[in-house]
Amino acid sequence: MLQMAEKPRVVIIGAGFSGLFAARKLLNKPVDILLIDRNNFHTFTPLLYQVATAGLDPSEIAYPVRSIFRRRENLRFMLGEVVEIDKENKHIAVRTEEDVRYEPYDILVVAAGSVTNTFGNNQVDQFGFGLKDLSDAVVLRNHILKQFEKATWTEDPVEREGLMTLVVVGGGPTGLETAGAFYELFNYVLEQEFHGKERLTARVILMEATDKVLAPYTPYL
Repeated sequence: MLQMAEKPRVVIIGAGFSGLFAARKLLNKPVDILLIDRNNFHTFTPLLYQVATAGLDPSEIAYPVRSIFRRRENLRFMLGEVVEIDKENKHIAVRTEEDVRYEPYDILVVAAGSVTNTFGNNQVDQFGFGLKDLSDAVVLRNHILKQFEKATWTEDPVEREGLMTLVVVGGGPTGLETAGAFYELFNYVLEQEFHGKERLTARVILMEATDKVLAPYTPYL
């Protein structure tokens, strides 16, 4: 009697847009899928700036990965961080809360996302805030709100001006959206909520290395 060959094992690193797209395409195929991510939720990253500017709650742009793939027989999800890829022996090492697991693969899909690029500017690395994931957005939101609290009570006008100045580095779509959202937050929300002896006047500075913003798009935009 012939034995059925085992299904190829596809390991997907990352549950972002690319990882989810690959997994969904393979759901009805004769493969076994292992999806791995450091978080057990998918983040709708285009709206991270809305969380950073207190326009949305973090839960509104995050959705559990297990709920997305509920009752899918050929997909399993693992919460962990991939720390090693052994291409020769075709396995990966995944650090979980308990230990390091070694998982074999036949096909490997690396969709781990990107990191903030500061183009070697050490000052931005040292003093700046990234905006690549949900934790970045929450940290930035809390920082902005703390700045307003400090500015309300400081007696030094120079210190107050510094606390109320926000610099956004990068004139791409995310930089433009973030700068605009912070302007609206300052002038239409927080300005109404913070009252002191001195009126808080915030400003947003958008910095771009070239002479135009939205460089990948047409001049009309």
